[in-house]
Order: sequence, then structure tokens, then C-alpha cells
Amino acid sequence: MNRTALGLIIMCAAGLAGPPLAFADPRLDEKVYAPYVQNHVFELELRRGREIGGPLGRAQSDVIEAEYGLNDNVSLALVANIHQEPDGSPHLNGVGLEGVAYLGQIPHTGVDVGLYLEYIGGLNGEDDAAEAKLLLAKNIDRFQALFNFIVERPIGAPASEDFASYGYAASATWRTFGALRVGVEAFGDLGDDRGIGREGAYVGPQLRWEGHPGSSPIEIEVEAGWLAAVGADRDEADSQVRFTIAVERRL
Repeated sequence: MNRTALGLIIMCAAGLAGPPLAFADPRLDEKVYAPYVQNHVFELELRRGREIGGPLGRAQSDVIEAEYGLNDNVSLALVANIHQEPDGSPHLNGVGLEGVAYLGQIPHTGVDVGLYLEYIGGLNGEDDAAEAKLLLAKNIDRFQALFNFIVERPIGAPASEDFASYGYAASATWRTFGALRVGVEAFGDLGDDRGIGREGAYVGPQLRWEGHPGSSPIEIEVEAGWLAAVGADRDEADSQVRFTIAVERRL
């Protein structure tokens, strides 16, 4: 493993060290994005994140994405977010549009770079929100490291809530048997405009598999993970589970 890959792993873990500063967003609706785009491929994805234990236990977020690759560099997707409080019922809290653009590779590093932009129209009392992510990826044989730097801001929120917040999503996986990848992933916060610093996070093992059933032109991708709370998030929940299933087909 070269220094670039090692550096990406360190970036993935950097937010997990140090003392907690404040409660963190559990980021149940997030995933670790790769910067790549599949030309003329339609994908329907459903993912779920659920908190276990603590005050946030049973809180749940479901995300539905319908994505299409316009070319080799740009994809667009329609997104719907469904949220459930620990003692509440599921409700649709936003729909919106997201785009991913592959920007290229940083010379002499082998690190691929992409940009993610999203605008969500809030529903049922939720504010509109804009989000941007810098997407980084490094591939070495069977190894892949992904790192997302996240910036998000509410639109039209009261002055006391009108500030940007920062976070990250990261994973490091190895392809083992066939199309099965095994590794770790992490989601955490890095503060906001009022103060930058390491905060709570969730980190744990991840499994990912993708393949074609028989001779079908449809590809299926399945991801599952269990993440333990770290730092400030230990006061909110013990852990969280994540599950994703996606089907895609080239059109």
C-alpha cells in the first residue's frame, strides 16, 4: 500500500480521535459516495439507517434515489427522504435533486476526484437544504478508499439556525471472494460555522456485494453495516445499522 492510500485511511479515521465537543448528527441518511459515473445506467436505490439504544434508539431514516448517468462525467438523481423519530411515525421530510460530476484524477497521486451537489425541498415543517460534497477515491488492486468531505446549509432557516455544518463519510474496503467487499466505514461531524473541531461519529464494519442474477441484464448491489457510536454520539445512541439495496440497468 503506498503513501497516498495510507493518507486516505488516516483522513478516514482523523475525525474519530480526540475529545468530544458536542452532540453530532447521526447522518442516518448519508452514504459514502464514489466519484465515478456510469454512462447511460439507471439505478434505483433504497437505503435505511436505524439507531440502536440510547435516547435516539429506534430513530430511522429511509432514502430513495433514482439516478441516471447522462454521460461518463455527470449523473442526476431524484431523491426522497423519509424520517422517523424514536417515538414517532415515518414522515416524508424532503424531496430534491442531486448531481454527481467526475472531475478527473489528481496528477501523480492516483486519487480520483468528484463533486456532489444536492438541493432538498423540505416538507412537513422541515427547512429546504443545500449540500455539497468533495468526493475522493483511491484504488490499488483489490483495495479501495473513499472519502467525502460534506458541507450542508439550511435555506430560509431562522437566524439562529442559518449556518453551515461540516462532516465526513469514509470507507476502506477490500475485494475478497468474487464481488464481495469487506471493510470499515465511518460517518461523523466536524463542527459548523460557530466552531470547527472533531465531534461524535459512528464507525464499524461494512459488507458490500454486487452482481448479475444469472444472465439478467440487471445488476444488484447490497450493502450492510453495523457502526458503533464514538465520542459525543455515545450519549445519543449505542450504535446504528445500515442497509442498502440497489438495482441498475444500462439503457
